[in-house]
Amino acid sequence: MAHASDVMIMGSNSTNTGEPSYSLYIPSEYAVHVYDEIMRVGKNYGIRNAGYLTLRQLRIEKFIPFYYEEIDSETTPLEIGRQSRVKFDKHYFIGKFAMQRQLEQGVNRRLVQFTLHDDHDAENDIWPYGGEPVFRNGIWCGATTSAGYAFTLERRVALGFINNPDKNGNLQPVTNDYIMNKNVLYQIDIAGKRFNVHASVHQPKLPSTGATISHDYQPTLRNKAILQLKH
Repeated sequence: MAHASDVMIMGSNSTNTGEPSYSLYIPSEYAVHVYDEIMRVGKNYGIRNAGYLTLRQLRIEKFIPFYYEEIDSETTPLEIGRQSRVKFDKHYFIGKFAMQRQLEQGVNRRLVQFTLHDDHDAENDIWPYGGEPVFRNGIWCGATTSAGYAFTLERRVALGFINNPDKNGNLQPVTNDYIMNKNVLYQIDIAGKRFNVHASVHQPKLPSTGATISHDYQPTLRNKAILQLKH
């Protein structure tokens, strides 16, 4: 909780951008007022409007899956590379047995980040958006789920699921070795034209932009009503 411009605001430093940032939860009747104050104070710091789609671009560059596009009620943490977030030593939780089977037998699909090569011209070629077919050595293996421009990498990137069907079409486990085999060529078909891409199951190595935050900071309480809420 914080007190800004005479308005109680709840904030969280857990966002979907992968950058040092905060999500602010503001009473709707004060939203415009708080926005105006942030823009006024931030003027001396070079603040400017970036647009909501900027959040989309940032999280795709940082390989952060998003609900509805990469995550739904049937997606497991193992399929999107978030196995470390699961406490398998917990006595029970919904879906535990299903994920234990995946842990033992492998997953039939994996979320992958695709980085387009220089043969894709962001100024002249059509951009991927999501839903484009993915090919592995010329054979269809999946599709993209979302795409954006990576401001740090200075090229288009996309996320998508790939699978590993055998000659009979039966799905086989998708392993890291299968995905990141250096002898494999991945391509994304964008509006009928195939472009070479680099596939990875790891976040790209980007410059650190960590913010220094003082844990000794105490917000100023400006009136008795807020002081009473604290107690």
